[in-house]
Amino acid sequence: MHWAAVLLGLLIACKKKDQEPEPAPMPTAPSVGHSSTKIADVEEPTHGSDMRAVHGSGTGTPVDAGEAVDAPLFGGNGQPAGRDKNGHVRGPGGPLFMGRGPECTDKLDHCLREGVWFAVGNVQRGKLFRATPVFELEDKWWKFDGTEEDNFETAFKTKVVEKPEELKAGSPVIWLIDDNSKRKWVNSEHDALTSSRWEAGVIERVGGDSFNVYGWPAGIPIDTARVIVQQKKRS
Repeated sequence: MHWAAVLLGLLIACKKKDQEPEPAPMPTAPSVGHSSTKIADVEEPTHGSDMRAVHGSGTGTPVDAGEAVDAPLFGGNGQPAGRDKNGHVRGPGGPLFMGRGPECTDKLDHCLREGVWFAVGNVQRGKLFRATPVFELEDKWWKFDGTEEDNFETAFKTKVVEKPEELKAGSPVIWLIDDNSKRKWVNSEHDALTSSRWEAGVIERVGGDSFNVYGWPAGIPIDTARVIVQQKKRS
């Protein structure tokens, strides 16, 4: 009987122990601070997702990774022509803005920049010649795609026409022609500096807001024209 009572007591004690809930774990403090994972710095372009620049390597190679991009919408950044750290030729004003910008009207100097000349095969009355935007570096002439230009006779430095009186009959002139879709202006600095739409000829007459060139079939808007201020013969 004594042993039966002891056994009953042990069974009751074990049952109570099984029914006691385990204490809840102590709350832990939330994690604070920054992750220790290190991510390489990424340099973002200065003019948004449409901002790209051209080296002038002859293939439209983008600027080297990590190289600062500083290309305004038009006009360049004032840097002289030179070579980048990889030896690629770069025109005056630094990288070209490749995105779409404002229309390159005469009010924006046709989106050209200081140091731009036009290479022309010849200029004579009754004949028309393509004018190619170029720059001078290391006693050579270069196009803005970074390739050398040596197939021309004269390089012309120009300025946008400010007054109709600057256009004189018998003088050479360079102007931007319409493209096949009759679009008057380009809207990209890159296009302005690499376009085949620049033409050279000799002025026949000037009247109102247009002028005529020998050999060109129609009147040309004065605001598309650039007058010659200096010229150099290719040596």
